[in-house]
Amino acid sequence: MKKMYQNGCHWLMSLRFALLLTGMLAFANQCLAQIPQSEPQAQAYSWKSPSDAIALLKSQVTMLNQQIPGITEGTPLYDNTIRRVSYFKAIIQEIDRGATVAESLDLGLPAAATLGFSKEATYTSKIVLRALREEARVTLTN
Repeated sequence: MKKMYQNGCHWLMSLRFALLLTGMLAFANQCLAQIPQSEPQAQAYSWKSPSDAIALLKSQVTMLNQQIPGITEGTPLYDNTIRRVSYFKAIIQEIDRGATVAESLDLGLPAAATLGFSKEATYTSKIVLRALREEARVTLTN
């Protein structure tokens, strides 16, 4: 093999590289990126009234608080339960301040991201926050 490259077969490596590059360029135009689907506007949903939303979230918080003593502290389940409680309480607080139910879902996310402001804001992944927001949206729409 060494003799083959010494005898001038370097063009074979160049040819392989050129074919690979040509193939990549040919298929590059055919690749489609995922286009994020835009979330329907908040007005498109039929939201529960602020008083109904608060009552529903308070019952969720009560139920979750009853589960916390049976969960080992520091586990992902414990953190997710605390995250949900913090988020639901933050939504209630935002509604009490005058925000609409739809607005309160976004305004309450920092509390969920930081486990009730007890940890850094970068602690919770965006995927978890999106899932938590979606759960709250489903809960608070008719």
